[in-house]
Amino acid sequence: MNEVNHVPPDEQALDGDLRRAPFLRGQDGGLWSLVSRVGTVATFTIVGRSGRTVGVRLDCAGYPFQAPTGQLWSVEADAPLPEADWPTGGAADAVFNPNWCRSIGVRAFYFPYDRAALNGHDGWKEEHPGYVWGSTRTVVDVLRLLHATLATATGPAMNDVQAAS
Repeated sequence: MNEVNHVPPDEQALDGDLRRAPFLRGQDGGLWSLVSRVGTVATFTIVGRSGRTVGVRLDCAGYPFQAPTGQLWSVEADAPLPEADWPTGGAADAVFNPNWCRSIGVRAFYFPYDRAALNGHDGWKEEHPGYVWGSTRTVVDVLRLLHATLATATGPAMNDVQAAS
């Protein structure tokens, strides 16, 4: 029997975007790095304020037609980042909001590029038209916004948690 190795369309699209110049420029520029990818689940490190590296895991099922959903991730433990280590201050207080995550029962980023956060926030399309997910968006848009968010964070110990290696 001849088996065909079929890669699902969402995985093909994600793989393609991870090989394109915008992602590679960010990686080569030291803004982020791909740690691992299994199917449509990708783990990255993103460099924030003062060089602190924060892990992020994105579930890109349905990509690019559906927005990814993500959470802060401990790369070393290969598990969700403990809340005590979540970046705080600046925009990080809103985007990485543990109280909101607990209220919906899932860890997700509180911004329009996260599919879990989009539920119940129909007004975001008008309020944040530049940050609404559409099929022309890529994982790079998510990484850029997370990088910008981390650049405003002031705690906890922005140099100490998962320092860049």
